[in-house]
Amino acid sequence: MKVLLITSYWIGIVADVVASLLLFSPTVANSVLQPLPFEISPVYLYVSRVAGALMLGWTVLLFWAQKKPIERADILLITLFPVVSILAIAAVLVAMSQFIALPKLMPMFVLYGVIYATFIPSCIWAKREQRNS
Repeated sequence: MKVLLITSYWIGIVADVVASLLLFSPTVANSVLQPLPFEISPVYLYVSRVAGALMLGWTVLLFWAQKKPIERADILLITLFPVVSILAIAAVLVAMSQFIALPKLMPMFVLYGVIYATFIPSCIWAKREQRNS
């Protein structure tokens, strides 16, 4: 189970690095997500870069947490609730708006499923390990 715990952190780290790239580069984001045409305004760039900075910060937090994976397993819970949950809600809303086609968002939904499927059992195991030590 410790391997799953470490894997959970690395899934989050890699996902955050990719998300940061999408947030810092509208060109990359447009080629991956192919949204309906819109103007990349200075306001959009500002908001996207602020979000990218926060995402990159979360990447560093997950990297730090995986150094002591059992002791810092709460970081995985905080990543799920609220972070991944809100990201999933945002993906549902943009899919419903049809601004980004659902097939383009499917990899995100699969990723969210993988994150939940690995983080939850990892956290449960880590909590048991903390109690038993």
